[in-house]
Amino acid sequence: MKKIKENKGRISTIELVTLLFLGAFLLFLGIKGLNWYYSAMKNGNDGLMVNTAESVAIVNSLNGMQCPVNDCGHGENCPHRRGEYYVGYFDAVGNKIVEYPPKGYNQAKVMHVDDKKYYGDEGTMVIEVLCKDGVIELNWVKSK
Repeated sequence: MKKIKENKGRISTIELVTLLFLGAFLLFLGIKGLNWYYSAMKNGNDGLMVNTAESVAIVNSLNGMQCPVNDCGHGENCPHRRGEYYVGYFDAVGNKIVEYPPKGYNQAKVMHVDDKKYYGDEGTMVIEVLCKDGVIELNWVKSK
């Protein structure tokens, strides 16, 4: 009890170390929380692009030609047909589907389409749109 009265008004070494440790731990948790938030935001933005690409492909393929590329009216001689599929690439800037892959626009390093995962560096991947018999398939592919 005498020791406590002698140190009245001062902070002890143990208290100082504990406060420093607590402050460092709270800073660590704050940084981890911000990293998680930014990662979730990037994944959400990529997910919204997938949803937009699918919506645009549905609207474009309703013309009876099944081709997802904007303003394609070539019918059976469509240049976007590769084997059994009609192929286009989502352009995130213009919100349309184009013939050739645009510059990459993914924000996360791991992208998802349904249950499939795709891996690539940020800004290197684009969404490929495949249409066959009214069924639309989306994939993340490397941009050129």
